[in-house]
Amino acid sequence: MNRQEGSADARELRDLRERGQLDRIVAKWGRIDRDSPAWDDLEVILELARTYSLIGNEARIEQLFLRCVELNPQRAALYHCQIGWYFQRKKRWLRALAWYDRALETFRSYHLCLFRKGYCLERLHRPRAAAEAFAAADTCFSSSPPEQRERSRGIQIQVIFHLARNLREIGETASAREALDRCAALDDRALEPVIRHEHRLASYGETFLRDQQPEAAIRCLEEARDLDPRSSVIWERLGRAYEQAERPSEAEDALRQASRLPRGEVALVTLGSFLRRHGRLAEAATVLIESLDRHPRGEVQTRIELAELQLALSRPRSALEEFERLAGGRVPPGSTLAIIVETRIGQILMEHGQLARALPYLRTASNQEAAGEAEKQRLLELLTQIDSSDQQQAPTTSIVDAPLPPTLSFILGRERARLEGSVSSYFAARGFGFIAFGEQGETVFFHVSQCELPADDVLGPGDDVSFVMGVNARNRRTQAEMIRRRPPRK
Repeated sequence: MNRQEGSADARELRDLRERGQLDRIVAKWGRIDRDSPAWDDLEVILELARTYSLIGNEARIEQLFLRCVELNPQRAALYHCQIGWYFQRKKRWLRALAWYDRALETFRSYHLCLFRKGYCLERLHRPRAAAEAFAAADTCFSSSPPEQRERSRGIQIQVIFHLARNLREIGETASAREALDRCAALDDRALEPVIRHEHRLASYGETFLRDQQPEAAIRCLEEARDLDPRSSVIWERLGRAYEQAERPSEAEDALRQASRLPRGEVALVTLGSFLRRHGRLAEAATVLIESLDRHPRGEVQTRIELAELQLALSRPRSALEEFERLAGGRVPPGSTLAIIVETRIGQILMEHGQLARALPYLRTASNQEAAGEAEKQRLLELLTQIDSSDQQQAPTTSIVDAPLPPTLSFILGRERARLEGSVSSYFAARGFGFIAFGEQGETVFFHVSQCELPADDVLGPGDDVSFVMGVNARNRRTQAEMIRRRPPRK
């Protein structure tokens, strides 16, 4: 749109927004509604919607962009996609997905929208669905006119790179490498590449790791490391490659180097897992507790590994409780993480003869679309084993824990202390509320994603809860985490 187009009001709004004077826009235009003459001015409403996207008022954003849809229904997909983009920037993946799907109802070949949809699915650990979205975007690009392909080339490079990543995650490693080759062919035409060469090399290395070809992986990853020795991701993958090649000393050195680099907290779970597999359980516990503090976004993966550590300590009851808390709402539904958790619950219950309890978990895991072929085959074998057993005669054993060694008890006891309080308010439609706690009547914010509750359980005002105090990884504000119900006081 030319800057001279639109009404004088729209031009004024645009100038104020581009100068960052958002408060002046809100002061003058914030109360615009259906009774205002400007309610029928598309450009004014669009500029207001963009302003509120910067401020962060999601209810106003949806209202204004949907008004744009009413005024210009031919561009409905564009406005729906812009709402989705707001929620994606806020890392509200499911909410963003809902708007992207709405956009695609009227514009199925919307290249950018398909890319953004695939990215949200990737962040929700749903690689099969993500790969389908990226593949659809790839097809749309290929069928576009040449001038449109040139305009969309930068996005398309990212589409193919993420397509390769998700193909790798579902086990289609040869197709993933083919996609990386196409990504390179398209990207190498530019003076400024969209995807750096070392990042493509790291992705090639990961495909070879999945294929149990550590030497090929090491060649790619060492070249990538030489290009970017400050990348924690490259060092972490190199550590896994060395371990797969039975070079444990070099593996540990690489993983520890990864954890010391910027954003190296992501390598702590891998390092903890490495130490556990090599029988160094106290060191593993120390690293995983550090991961809980340094890497809050990876809490689910860390707690999965802490449960595996409990199993290594002959403590199946504690492991089961950890997995069940994760299954009660902490893992994204339909994700690869959900499959891991549900499968491990089923396996622990099977090992103790509790086949009836194991069955629904294993069935749920086997029905997830994110499950790869190897996972589905393993789950099918477990289900067949249950079906062929006489559940009435199957011997059961108690699920009990061995005592924790004193050193491990001290380390694992260093988790954050639990506080008690009650829900003072909860806005179910928006998924957040506040918990009152302490003698001074303090309140702390919580989001529904931090609740460790069964899927059909919903908190409400007055409910008694316990929680730990944490910090939101995005805005660094205090929030309640690991929220659980507690019995009412007698």
